[in-house]
Amino acid sequence: MKTIYRASVVLFAALVILLGTGCNKLRARDQLNKGVQAYKNAKYEQAIDHFQQSVSLDPSLINARLYLATAYAQQYIPGADTPDNNRNAEQAIDQYKKVLETDAKNINSIKGIAYLYLQMKKFDLAKDFYKRASGADPNDPEPYYSVGVIDWTQAWKSGRSLE
Repeated sequence: MKTIYRASVVLFAALVILLGTGCNKLRARDQLNKGVQAYKNAKYEQAIDHFQQSVSLDPSLINARLYLATAYAQQYIPGADTPDNNRNAEQAIDQYKKVLETDAKNINSIKGIAYLYLQMKKFDLAKDFYKRASGADPNDPEPYYSVGVIDWTQAWKSGRSLE
């Protein structure tokens, strides 16, 4: 009798865990949808909150991380060198990198990081990520163009000839 009782308790516990996981995935998708609506309405802080909740509920939900990164990037103002502004760029880059841990060839993440580094004037890092983007999609001309712009900018700043 004790064996049947223990088996029932274990089965019940497993069922609760399984249902809890499923509920978290549903709540994560709900938060993602709410975040997308807030983002579309240019309510970026609200969108970030929803995307953070979505990621917290389901860390494997790549779209939530991509939207979170994009919302942080949207808050970044190029050329405004303040701690809060730079934190937005760094948080976006961190989320893009977390996507790359799961999907190493996610072109949106690679190009998102490259673009942010370019805007932050971290040219060598930007160039590395644009080169990685051209490796992931050799037919996309944007990364090649961006590397050329970076090379020209660095040459112009250093006063070197472009010959």
